[in-house]
Amino acid sequence: MIENRCRKCGAKLSSDEIALYRKLFSRAAVTYFCLDHQAEYLRVTREDLEKLIEYYHRTGVCSLFAKWE
Repeated sequence: MIENRCRKCGAKLSSDEIALYRKLFSRAAVTYFCLDHQAEYLRVTREDLEKLIEYYHRTGVCSLFAKWE
């Protein structure tokens, strides 16, 4: 399995960080930013992005955030 890392700081990325990056920036992305650097780039707080991730999990409106059971 490939271990994805933030292209700015090298932090190991979670599947939610990758999904959010693809949702907000580009579905075809192959390199990503961690949640902190996504927030910095978008000029929002990390908490705002965490709430957005939770929204996508709760509503199921985006297949990028699907939970496998």
